[in-house]
Amino acid sequence: MEGPFSKTVIERFPSVIKALNETCQQAFIYLRLRKTETEISRLLNLTIDDTREMIETVRNELIRAGLLDLIEDPRFVPIHSDDPDLPDLPIEAGELAADSRLIVSEFFSHLKDAVTKLHGHQTNLLRLRYKHQLSAKDILGFCKHIGTSLVPGRDVSELKEQDVFYALNTAVKEVLKQLKSRYKGEESFSTENLKYIFEEIGL
Repeated sequence: MEGPFSKTVIERFPSVIKALNETCQQAFIYLRLRKTETEISRLLNLTIDDTREMIETVRNELIRAGLLDLIEDPRFVPIHSDDPDLPDLPIEAGELAADSRLIVSEFFSHLKDAVTKLHGHQTNLLRLRYKHQLSAKDILGFCKHIGTSLVPGRDVSELKEQDVFYALNTAVKEVLKQLKSRYKGEESFSTENLKYIFEEIGL
């Protein structure tokens, strides 16, 4: 077994999983990490039959709670799964400890949700900035070239670089606001952290 899981991970378990014994909780984490039945058997030092029975217990509880997707989601969490042109951010099995991989996977799932909830113009601005690596000045030029403003309330003929910059920051702050609603009490997370993440993943 990879060792005890952190208190932070345990606190994030669904209530139906919290009600199960510790071994089932460990199996739940391994299922979320897409471990096979054989791998879980080895990690928990159980027979295949006992492992199969335990997995079935976890699955049944999740099915009753309508949460089966928690262990059926893909391990690779894309920011925009509906856009084949955007890169996925893989979480490689050997790079992080099991509980860390679970936290990272959860974070990017929340990040994806936050981005998809933005207004269309905000999503477009973020994609131009972080996927296509355009500066605010470049985005301004793009808007003037296509004759369309991506900043509500500003006609393209009146649009200025600072308007684009402000709209970009507003979009980032909106994503941050949604993330902070998920991670209450996390004071270290800032717009600069989020911009760095966007730069790294290319949105």
